[in-house]
Amino acid sequence: MAVTVLKSPFVVLDEMDRIVGVGPGAESQFGPLVGSLIWDCFPGSEPLFKPYYDAARRSGAPLEFVQFYDGNVARIHAVPQSNGQLDLHWERLTHLDTMTLDGLVQTLDESLEVLDEEHVSARRSALRQNLRLIEGGT
Repeated sequence: MAVTVLKSPFVVLDEMDRIVGVGPGAESQFGPLVGSLIWDCFPGSEPLFKPYYDAARRSGAPLEFVQFYDGNVARIHAVPQSNGQLDLHWERLTHLDTMTLDGLVQTLDESLEVLDEEHVSARRSALRQNLRLIEGGT
């Protein structure tokens, strides 16, 4: 019996956000970009992603978020390393189909639904973290 293991694509950024490592699942897109500043390679992405990357580095804890960029909605896992590098893994959740108007409408609806679900889930998680059990009472 053969088992297929799906590897999520990953990229490693140095402390200056240069691409310094690329996993096999991202080689075709990111391999030629090794050594480049990620923000130069993906215009307009810095204000969308950098705050999360900086927060993960500051906290030293992995951080997960969902973001829309360039027609894709993806769940990104930013995992800080002790040397200042950041491992990025992602899973594409939806992609806008711009080939036909019907395809665009359908995939836009799907993308908005995914983003709404993620927003509700993130809000619920934040509320749970703020809840405190108060002992006592009658």
